[in-house]
Amino acid sequence: MARKSNIRKKYPYLILALFILIWWGLPFGYKLLIKSSFEEFQAPIWELSSRLDDLSNFWGHRADSKNTLIEKNRELSRLKSEIDQQIERSNNLELEIVRLNNLKKRIANLNRSIGLDQENKFIPEIARVSVRKINSWWQQITIRKGSKFFLKVGQGVIYREGIMGRVIRVGSRSSEIELITNPTFRIVAHVENDSRPVHFQGNGINWKGQPQGIVRDVPQDIKLTPNKELKLISSSLGGNFPSGILIGTIHQLEGDENGLFKTGTVLINRNLNRAQEVTVLISKDNDSL
Repeated sequence: MARKSNIRKKYPYLILALFILIWWGLPFGYKLLIKSSFEEFQAPIWELSSRLDDLSNFWGHRADSKNTLIEKNRELSRLKSEIDQQIERSNNLELEIVRLNNLKKRIANLNRSIGLDQENKFIPEIARVSVRKINSWWQQITIRKGSKFFLKVGQGVIYREGIMGRVIRVGSRSSEIELITNPTFRIVAHVENDSRPVHFQGNGINWKGQPQGIVRDVPQDIKLTPNKELKLISSSLGGNFPSGILIGTIHQLEGDENGLFKTGTVLINRNLNRAQEVTVLISKDNDSL
C-alpha cells in the first residue's frame, strides 16, 4: 500500500516531465500557434478586468459626496488660476527679454557713436594705502595688496578723482605705486572731445603743494578759452588704462621749439596726495587669473 501511495505522489511530476518532453519535441510553428491561441484565450479576461475597473471608478465618483465634489472643483479652479498666472508671467518675461535686447542694441550703438570701449577689459582690485613717500623728487605710495591678488608691475591705478599712477614693484603682501606726478611717469592721453593723441609726463609738486604735469604734442588748433576748461583724459592706446579717465586740467599752452605743436602745464587734483583707497586695474588677459 505504501508503494502505491508513493507512485500516486509522483504522478504530477511524471505528467509535467512528459509535457515538457512533448513541448520540446514540437516544431516551432506549433509552439507559436499554441502561444497565440493562449493569448487570444486570455484577452477577454483582461478586457473584462479593465472594464470592471472603469465601472468601479465611475460608480465611485458618482458616490462622492457633495462636499467632495465642491472641494475638487475648488482645486480645479486653483490649478487653472495658477496656469493662467504662469502663462501671464511667461508672456511678461518674453516682453522683458525683447525690451532688454533692444536696450542692449541701443547701448552698443551709443558706444560706437561716442567712441567708448566696447568691452570692459579690466578687473578692479580695491586696496588701502599704507605708506606715502612724497617729496620734491619722488612721489610714491605703498598699498596693502600684492601678488596674491594678481597684481603685476605696469598695471594702472586709479582713484575717485581720476588716474593715480601705476604699479612699479610687487611683493607678496604689498605693492609700490608710482604717482602720476612722478617725472618718470608717462602715458598717451587725449584732450577731451578730441581723438588726437598727446603725451603726458609727471612734473612733481610745486611750492604751493599743487600736483602737476606736462602735456606735449598738442595740436595747434586746440586753444585755451577763459570760459571753458580743457580736460586731459586717458587713452586706451597705452593699454594700462581705459579711455576717458581724468588726468587733470590744462592750465596753459604755448608753442614748442619746432612750432608744430604746443606744450602746456596740467594741474592735477590735490586729493591725489590724500587718497586713502585706490583701485588697481587688472587686465582680463592676465595669464594668472
